[in-house]
Amino acid sequence: MRGAVMDDRNVIWRGPRVHTWAEFSRVVKRPGRRLLARIDSFSRPILIAGCQRSGTTAVARLVSSADGMGDFRFGDDDELDAALILAGQVETAARGRLAFQTTYLNDRFREYFEHDDFRLVWVVREPLSVVRSMLHHWRRAALNRLYVACGAPAVPRAGNMRARTPRSLFPPSRLEKACASYVGKVGQTFELVERLAPERMIVVDYDELVLHKEALLPAVFEFLDLPYRPELGGLLHARSVNKGRLLPAAQAAYVEETCRNVYERAREARLRAREAAA
Repeated sequence: MRGAVMDDRNVIWRGPRVHTWAEFSRVVKRPGRRLLARIDSFSRPILIAGCQRSGTTAVARLVSSADGMGDFRFGDDDELDAALILAGQVETAARGRLAFQTTYLNDRFREYFEHDDFRLVWVVREPLSVVRSMLHHWRRAALNRLYVACGAPAVPRAGNMRARTPRSLFPPSRLEKACASYVGKVGQTFELVERLAPERMIVVDYDELVLHKEALLPAVFEFLDLPYRPELGGLLHARSVNKGRLLPAAQAAYVEETCRNVYERAREARLRAREAAA
């Protein structure tokens, strides 16, 4: 281990400094290393996760703005900061209850089952908007990492999605990678709902949340045992709702064919989880 170094945001590095997700994958996300190794060091942490490009960052920042919440951020990427802290790559002196975005777990999502003193907000979102965002607002390397972790293993169970082998004449297109990644990541909803107690997890639909803030946000904050102030709803906006309609017709048809079923099943799981918690 390199010498511990504290920077001006009050964190201590317990290993090589990591500034990008590519470095995180190479340095931290190694076989046998637990990505949630330090989660039990925090009192009643809140975790926000779901498929990438589904609004998890907005929800995490909203929750972090509640009264009594602490601020652990020290870099330019909230989620990367959270990943480094929870894996033990850095040590934080942040006080108060903390909300960590944990979408990065991907194929390591079963680490949730090794801990029990947390609340998880799992965000789902309709596939047209998510896939469009992956294609138009995400770097190729980020999509490739998600595809390797969650997308490629999901291809055999993704409806009419064409399975490919290393000998295929053409590699998967970005659209195929995005859809497979969506199916694989959203498909984690079912095991999470089955294995986590209702008091540990709540499933929310992002578009539903932003369109009906007045009714739904108080319930989410009650689940998290946080005080809710109506002005917090102003941190969520509906400008991105229905952006999926901007996809070309052929792409939209492929998304619907491959992704719609897993989304609808995730919404049903959301309702079952809500009933179990009642």
